[in-house]
Amino acid sequence: METTVFLAVSCLLFNFAEQSRIPSYIKVCKRSDPKLNDCIINSIETLRPYLLKGIPDLDVPSIEPLTLPEILVAQGAGIKAVGKNIDIYGPGSFVIRKLNVDLENYQVDISVDLPYLTFDGAYEVSGRLLVLPLKGKGPVKANATDCKGDVVLYAQLMKKADGSYLQFNNIDMKITIGGYHVRLDNLFNGDKFLGEATNAALNENPKELIAYLKPIVEKTVKDIIQKIANKITQHFTVQELLPDD
Repeated sequence: METTVFLAVSCLLFNFAEQSRIPSYIKVCKRSDPKLNDCIINSIETLRPYLLKGIPDLDVPSIEPLTLPEILVAQGAGIKAVGKNIDIYGPGSFVIRKLNVDLENYQVDISVDLPYLTFDGAYEVSGRLLVLPLKGKGPVKANATDCKGDVVLYAQLMKKADGSYLQFNNIDMKITIGGYHVRLDNLFNGDKFLGEATNAALNENPKELIAYLKPIVEKTVKDIIQKIANKITQHFTVQELLPDD
């Protein structure tokens, strides 16, 4: 989910930049365009093939797969779970349901769908999740279906010697996940019986597990989006990003 929102924000920012400062494959939208939101959505669709492979010149990573070196899945209340070198497949199939830009208040509202995501990497977990004891380290495979995100990004102006820059300082987010399946290998030092029983239990109560992890997932996603968005905006002044005409 964080990938899709990042892509939309990235395209929004680059669309506002001056034509001479951006590559030819990025469609520029005018601030005065009465259908600005539609223009930006169309620009994102034009850019999709490049996003799949990544755009090094713009510091945009490949989204097929999107690789996360490390992510804190859960911590606190007697549990710590970390994912490492996680490859995420499926972000490139994002669907933008709604996009709205408030130019006066520097606010962006984005609603996106991700039909199907798969995750492949490594995990390390120790503790108790809900009533389920977990301990292990090894490969993890998972998928998530019908993922939806509604995100609002808020920015403020930061003045520097060469002009004013946008800085995203707050993000509101609501994420829903329709369903999931997860498998953790090598639980309890490879105990096959305990491992199979635990994996079955993890997948038997999806609503409870999603509700438990949702606040942690939302915070993690917000931190990633904010970091990437600010990395982009530091390269352009507000006048470059939001030209008068």
